[in-house]
Amino acid sequence: MRASLFFLAVALSAAAAELEDSCLACMCYVSSSGCVMPDGVCRNTAWSEVCGPWAVTKPYWEDAHKPGGDFYPCMADWDCNEQTVRAYLDRYVENPFATCETYARTHYGGPWGMNEDYATDYWLLVKDCLDDGLFTNPPSVE
Repeated sequence: MRASLFFLAVALSAAAAELEDSCLACMCYVSSSGCVMPDGVCRNTAWSEVCGPWAVTKPYWEDAHKPGGDFYPCMADWDCNEQTVRAYLDRYVENPFATCETYARTHYGGPWGMNEDYATDYWLLVKDCLDDGLFTNPPSVE
């Protein structure tokens, strides 16, 4: 019995939540008003410069281990922008049973701000996108 509990614990710790494509697409949809590459790739907001269709900041990209090696070219590239978001969320979402809500809140609020009101507001927009089927998947580069 004790050995089977040990193996169950190991199996559960090895399990990982998976960021669903629909969740990622809705985060893109909400972050860039329809999941589009913004004109001018980066824009200044009241709190920071955000870039690309997922509205990524330079510290966010750095926390994602700097995919592509150079921030601005990465933000202008769909695949690199998506790699950044996936790497960031892979780093900070550790719950093997995480839902889209956890991913969206972490994306917008960071690992320490996911319970803030602004992260809740963002999640509700992502949830509306999911519920209403508003998203389209980001373009794939072949």
